[in-house]
Amino acid sequence: MHIVLDAGLPARVSRQRPLPRSVDHHLCPEQAVERSIATPSRRSSVGYEALPGALHCGGQRMRKMRTVAKGTVGAQRDWGGEAGARRLSYNVGISACQKAAQWQQAILLLEEMRGANTELDVISYSAGISTCDKGSQWQRALALLSEMWEAQLEPDVIIYNSGISACEKAAQWQKAVHLLREMREVKMEPDVISYSAGISTCDKSAQWQRALALLSEMWEAKLEPDVVIYSAGISACEKAAQWQRALALLSEMREAKVQPNSATTL
Repeated sequence: MHIVLDAGLPARVSRQRPLPRSVDHHLCPEQAVERSIATPSRRSSVGYEALPGALHCGGQRMRKMRTVAKGTVGAQRDWGGEAGARRLSYNVGISACQKAAQWQQAILLLEEMRGANTELDVISYSAGISTCDKGSQWQRALALLSEMWEAQLEPDVIIYNSGISACEKAAQWQKAVHLLREMREVKMEPDVISYSAGISTCDKSAQWQRALALLSEMWEAKLEPDVVIYSAGISACEKAAQWQRALALLSEMREAKVQPNSATTL
C-alpha cells in the first residue's frame, strides 16, 4: 500500500496540540519572534505569521530564525517538556516554510529534527507535505506520506489531498489514482477536493477513461461535482477526441443544474 521512493526521509512521531497564532503585527519578523520568547506571558505565541517573512529573505535570516526557534525550548516547557517544546519550535519553522513555499528549508528542518533526536508528529509531516506540494516536489511529498505510515501515524484527508495535488502539478496521474485508491483501502473517504485534483491530473495526462471513472465514483459517494470538475472531465474527453463523451458530460451538467462556463464550451 505504501509508496516507496528514492527521496525518502525516515521519521518517528507523536501528536501535538495546535499552536496559538497571536503575534504582534507591528513588529518585523525577527522582533516578533524574539519578543514572544522574552515575554513570559507570550512564550508560547511564536506565531506562524512571524516567520515566513524572515525565512523568505535569505539564508542569513533563516539561520537566525532557526537559532531563535531552538531558544524557545527552555521557554516552552509547559508544552510537554523539553522534547515537546523542541518539536513545537521546529513545527513553527516548518509551517513558516509552508507559508513561504520554501520546500528546501522545510526539508532541512525535518532533517535537523531527526539529527536532534526529535520525533516528527502529524503537524511536522502535514506542513512538510504541503510545502512540497506548493514546490511541485511530488516525489518528496509521497515519500513523506509513506513515512507517516511507517511511523504508525495516520494521514488525514487534508494530507492526502496535498499529496494528490502534488501529483496533479507534475501530471502524475497514476500516482494520483493510487493515492485515491489507498484512501479507500484505509477506510478514508476522499472528498470533493480529492476527486477534483485526481480528475484534473487525468485531464492533464489525457486519461479520459480514468477521469470519467472518478466522476462516476463521486456520484456513487454522493459527492456533487462542480463546474471545475466537469470542465476537467470534458477537457480530458476533448484531448482524446471523445466528443460524444464530452457532450454527454455537458448534458449531465445541465441535468445536475451546474452552470457551464467558458471552459466547458465545445
